[in-house]
Amino acid sequence: MHIQRHAVLVGIGKIGIRVFNALPTQWSITVIDKDLKQLNKIPDVWGGKPVTKLCADGTSRLVLQEANLVQTSLLAVLTQNDETNAEVVRMAREHFLVEEIFLVQRNIDAQSPFEQVQEVNIHSLVANRVSHLMKGTLSAQGIGQEKGEIRQILVLNSSPARGLSLRELNPQTWKIAAIYREDELILPCGDTIIKAGDNVVVVGEPKCLETEIQFLQGGQILFPTQYGNTIGYIDPEKTSDVVGIFLEKIEATSTAELRFEDLNLALHSSAEIRQKIIQDDIGMMIMPPQKIPWRTLWGFGKSSVMHLMFHTQIPFLLSKGGTEFKRILLCVKSNRSTRVLGTIAFDLTRQFEAELTVLSVFTPNIDMQQREKTEALPANMEKLARSHGVPVIKKHREGNPIKEICAEAANYDLLIIGYSKQERSTIMNPDISLHLHHKAPCSILFVPWQTAGR
Repeated sequence: MHIQRHAVLVGIGKIGIRVFNALPTQWSITVIDKDLKQLNKIPDVWGGKPVTKLCADGTSRLVLQEANLVQTSLLAVLTQNDETNAEVVRMAREHFLVEEIFLVQRNIDAQSPFEQVQEVNIHSLVANRVSHLMKGTLSAQGIGQEKGEIRQILVLNSSPARGLSLRELNPQTWKIAAIYREDELILPCGDTIIKAGDNVVVVGEPKCLETEIQFLQGGQILFPTQYGNTIGYIDPEKTSDVVGIFLEKIEATSTAELRFEDLNLALHSSAEIRQKIIQDDIGMMIMPPQKIPWRTLWGFGKSSVMHLMFHTQIPFLLSKGGTEFKRILLCVKSNRSTRVLGTIAFDLTRQFEAELTVLSVFTPNIDMQQREKTEALPANMEKLARSHGVPVIKKHREGNPIKEICAEAANYDLLIIGYSKQERSTIMNPDISLHLHHKAPCSILFVPWQTAGR
């Protein structure tokens, strides 16, 4: 069944004319204004149907009745007088029970006494528009009874999401609803790859979306805001000094002490732990080294610490003493992890005014194709670093990755490395991040590169 919408516009100034021209041509439209010259600016026919024009006062009940205003009509009240607009709304509600009303207000302090009226304040609209243009975003707020928000952002070349699929991003509190690429509309699925230049429509919770679009868009992202604004920490006697220096240097605004019991997967589900991390707005965790039994290192058990890292999906700093982070070593293994790890490394390098070195390791018996890919990683990272204004030093090593990284890390204050889900570490397939947790001589920041940000 086809239902034709009926729209009534009261007040045909510059805004009213633009609203009229944006309405669907299949709608039935009535316009009301006391100025005949303004009415004549509206075409007589719209979409093959005549437009009803009334040169009259929109606050009159008889005029609204003549405009065929009914409960199912869409009413847009657009005059230049807030008091007049309020009276039109009152008449429409009390006498015609109109449900969908759109009201423009011009007084910056004006507040409508009516419930469930879509209000647009000119001053707020302009301020909101300018602020989002300055941030490079377009937004639509108030979606889903003020519980949702839609934003459209441009993916920059510096975006850590560039080259990743939606499945790899695995967002928890936001979704990509559409991608506009070279005038083409893409309805994304799990395999859709994010590319520079994409205009991406993002839907999510307003309180979380601001940090998510910063990650997605790229540019000068400030760690750890893409995950949260609070530093969580365990065992204050061993971590208080490093918590203090991180709170001073990075963009976190608060700290929260947690206990291992709060994050024990044997006592709480992964969903409960993840929800706690989100509720407390935890952007990173700081903890002292945890003892890794040799049985776990070689596959006879799972590491509770690494298991916890994967389920919380936030960076974990393993503090091994010292609060000076002047030399940072970033280990890269694949292009898939490069952008996420690089973004955090660049932020920390700037925030701590440190020197950044990018290391790649050629494993024994590596084939030529894989060697070429590994050789290209530091150069790719260097290009990404330029967009962040961060110089990098490039290094290669050959041999066992665990031994070579540990040997190089002895000269640094902080090692940044990615971690992903690996159920067990075995002799044939060792979990490098688990072994580095056990053996690395400096502090380590473990980053969940497969699900960057929330």
